[in-house]
Amino acid sequence: MKFSSDTPLQLQPCTHIIYRPFGGVEGYRLISDPAGRLAVTTFPMEMARRLAASFDQWSACYLLAGEGQVHIAQSRCAMKAIAEHAVDPAKAFASEVFLIHAQEEPRTMDWSTRLFLEHRLTELAKQAGLVRLANTVEPRVPPWRVEHAATLEQTRRLLFDAGCRVLDRNLPSQPSAQGKGYDSGDAEKAVDIACPTRPEPEEFAFRYCGIWARGHRDHEGHFVVRAGSEVRKMQTASLRKNIKKLRADLLASGIVVPIVGRKDRLRFQVDWCFFSPAVAAKFVAGAHISATKWVRVPEPIVRTE
Repeated sequence: MKFSSDTPLQLQPCTHIIYRPFGGVEGYRLISDPAGRLAVTTFPMEMARRLAASFDQWSACYLLAGEGQVHIAQSRCAMKAIAEHAVDPAKAFASEVFLIHAQEEPRTMDWSTRLFLEHRLTELAKQAGLVRLANTVEPRVPPWRVEHAATLEQTRRLLFDAGCRVLDRNLPSQPSAQGKGYDSGDAEKAVDIACPTRPEPEEFAFRYCGIWARGHRDHEGHFVVRAGSEVRKMQTASLRKNIKKLRADLLASGIVVPIVGRKDRLRFQVDWCFFSPAVAAKFVAGAHISATKWVRVPEPIVRTE
């Protein structure tokens, strides 16, 4: 059976390794799977400040849970951020910490994976509706890579075995389709109704200096420049400093790469989400231009006999 990242999972405890260096069942625990590359460290919130000095270099995605609420975030210095949350009155609800990080030393996780997990775990927590989301700022929509689907599924299973019930409740309280009196066909229909597919987004083409680029608006109103789109390498003096920095950052991280045989063009390796069409236009053109350079791609004319 094939699962998508939005498919409701009937999770059961897996044979993951649970390491308790301080003993006890409810204290510090490290949950890992020898077949994967991620691990989850969980501990009571009251231990956060004590652990911060030892794990200050961990870059990770994390969840703070308790009293029917959850705060989901990511940080390059995750333990330091969690220690700061521990003394924040707004996070007083949190009693448990779930830290998602690389299994191997050093416990670092790349920027795009952290952004992806923060965004998708937030979306899944909303869909599950088991707790109230305490986040005050929506996470940024990251570019998506194929391998992220496996990363998300592994993360969900590790969190489940760590005792996190933000995305999936305890199995006995989740009646199966058969327990509800449905046969397998009805159960599949129920999933289809609960998770409708979205229509294909309207496509836009870039009309400026012969640059080939395509984009679309996502369901949250942001503008996504699609993988394969070109970027003008040259940038004007009037281009905003923050966009110049973003261009340099994406080039350094390999999101945007040079095109062999073209000295004046770069290319997006993955879909990349911008705050608005105007920001995307300035980035692609390397110039201070408006969103009007994105033009709707006309639908093909279908001839009927």
